[in-house]
Amino acid sequence: MIAEKFTFTCDQLSSHRQIACCPTHCVTQHGGKDLLCYNLKDLNQEPLALTGHHGEISAMVFGRRDTNVLLCSASADYIIVWNIELCQKRVDDGLIAAGTVIGTLLGDVVYLAFCSSGERVAACTGNRVNILSSQLVCTLSAHLGPLTAAEFCPWDEEILATTSEDRSFKVWDLKAEAVCYQSFVLSAVCIGTETLNQRKSMGIVWVGACLGACVCDGKQILCGLGDGSVFSYKSNLTGNPAVYTGHNSAVSSVDWSHCRQRWLSASRDRTLRVWPSGSSEPAITLGGDMLSHPISAAQFYYLDKFLLLACGDSLLLYLYHVDNTHDDIKRYKQRSVIKLAARFRTTTATDITALSAINDFYSHLVLQSGADRSLQVMDMNQGRVASEWPDAHSRAIHCIAQNKGSAFATQSPDSHNLFLTSAVTDGIRLWDLRTHRCVRRYENHFNRCHACDSAMSPCGRFIASGSEDNCAYIYDLRSNRFLHKLHRDSDTVLRVAFNPATPEPFEALNGKCEAFTLTHTQIFIAIEQFS
Repeated sequence: MIAEKFTFTCDQLSSHRQIACCPTHCVTQHGGKDLLCYNLKDLNQEPLALTGHHGEISAMVFGRRDTNVLLCSASADYIIVWNIELCQKRVDDGLIAAGTVIGTLLGDVVYLAFCSSGERVAACTGNRVNILSSQLVCTLSAHLGPLTAAEFCPWDEEILATTSEDRSFKVWDLKAEAVCYQSFVLSAVCIGTETLNQRKSMGIVWVGACLGACVCDGKQILCGLGDGSVFSYKSNLTGNPAVYTGHNSAVSSVDWSHCRQRWLSASRDRTLRVWPSGSSEPAITLGGDMLSHPISAAQFYYLDKFLLLACGDSLLLYLYHVDNTHDDIKRYKQRSVIKLAARFRTTTATDITALSAINDFYSHLVLQSGADRSLQVMDMNQGRVASEWPDAHSRAIHCIAQNKGSAFATQSPDSHNLFLTSAVTDGIRLWDLRTHRCVRRYENHFNRCHACDSAMSPCGRFIASGSEDNCAYIYDLRSNRFLHKLHRDSDTVLRVAFNPATPEPFEALNGKCEAFTLTHTQIFIAIEQFS
């Protein structure tokens, strides 16, 4: 049962301002620049007047330090911490209540948060959060939009979570002053507030068999999983899949070589493995101190002559030689060779989020996207950016799909100038390298939270896309409307890939495959299932 205990009237509109209340006190603005603090244990007591701000107060929050009740208030000029008990004592002695200024001229503060000990305050201004104690400790900035809220972890004061109008949240390690986790875009509207669970045992838990990548060569299908393993299916879907293990984190990329004699897998654990076809052990393992960041994308390049990796803000080009001979005495020693041939950094020092290059014929162009929403065409002959779109999507691109063609289909050479990009909440865009612009959009599928991939058919006429409404969508390249909608019961479609050889479709779900029938081509659909 809820009963009204106390009401008061604000002299200004406060619907878009952070207000403060705790079990013993509540506070309201008075005249815009001053505060009135009410004692809820003694409603007959005169409210405590707090003055000191020169600008309009925009945010307030209560906290505790030992047994003392603290109030933090912020305006564009000052951020002030008030000890309510000491302020009340000063007023009772005939003096003016005074607080401690911990920050000056930080800008318009929209949200304040105390840590559990009351020693530090987080102040959200613009797209950054300022950590303050007796003075400014550090400033954290990584969001693409203005911040809306921030909260300290109740059991670990070195952990801070922030939300933003860019519709994502980030978890910060304050000791390292770096992001330790960041979400996908969570919804179609911005996140207004957040709450960290008060019980340590009830922290954030992600459950499900996440598929990191999939690719088909016409005879076999490779599926990289979130648990670090790779499944290999026969294209006719008979028998159980072969399982390859070795990675310690989610598999971000799998790719067949052009000669089909080997394939690679790359993982977020900063390792890459090249596997001979049919072998249970990799011939090449790249990792350890050789890579400083997780691999976001990897593939064979230039008719298998190179390995192409996206690692942090760098595009890495490796020469390699696979030696399939074995020494039973020195099995641990890698006989194959791999060597860094070139490194290209992004012009804006932003992390690469997606990568694509044609390996079926000689091509010197590489497509890459950045976390800053940019899209770039790299000329590997010149070692520089040939074309760039600074704001290709409203969100960072998570998938680039090229028209790479197939040995089983013919099309005009000009069709290879077309490619697709996908971004959360922003659909699929078709780009033409000849005109350097977006020529069509596809937005009938649902993609508001997860990184659902897209793919071009080998004939260059159709587009497949994953979707969050438990379906896969097939588009005609020449039309904005979808042609087919492949239904599932309760699973988000994350990965799609066309079979270049067989005109029969099939789908995979957590280690099991099912067949579909389409008129033109075969499509493999990877599903993410939540339990």
